[in-house]
Amino acid sequence: MRKLFPICLLLGLLAATAAPAQTMTQAAADTARLRRHLVALTTTPEPRNYRHQASLNQAADYVKAELAAAGGQPTEQPYEVEGQRYHNVLAHFGPETGPRLVVGAHYDVCGEQPGADDNGTGVAALLELARLLGRQPNLPYRVDLVAYTLEEPPFFRTKQMGSYVHAQSLHAAGVPVRGMVALEMLGYYDDRKGSQDYPLGPLK
Repeated sequence: MRKLFPICLLLGLLAATAAPAQTMTQAAADTARLRRHLVALTTTPEPRNYRHQASLNQAADYVKAELAAAGGQPTEQPYEVEGQRYHNVLAHFGPETGPRLVVGAHYDVCGEQPGADDNGTGVAALLELARLLGRQPNLPYRVDLVAYTLEEPPFFRTKQMGSYVHAQSLHAAGVPVRGMVALEMLGYYDDRKGSQDYPLGPLK
């Protein structure tokens, strides 16, 4: 399935950069789990946006529970916007220290909609990646998984975005980040020739 490409790509990158003495356990993504995650995220009582904090927090709690089940130790990164409290959800896999990869997906939606593709699919992939990483005993370096809040309007492209808050905190702490993968809108593709382009030429 093409929606699993980012997961396979990331695991491949980790394997390629592992030290010779280290081995990566072969693992396959579970499409039934991906669907379960997507259903959980899209069936909150109200759309999971900044106007409906109870549903937004319900989604965050689900993410937190699934990250813990995968073997991570989830934490929250809280911050305030317009007098309201919001938070990113984080968990890491691999070594405690050293350079790291960041993989993120936003769990809020734009407007009054379920947000299945944007961005339930990204969060579902993040959670499945957590399960797969939890099965890897010899990760070459740390992988931080982050579920971001407030990525959609009216906070898009502002300092209130969860990704901005998280990136700023890493920069302030002098954390060495090797790269970042954003899981975004993975559920739709079109087989018609010329209907889609890879974002990077080398991936063609």
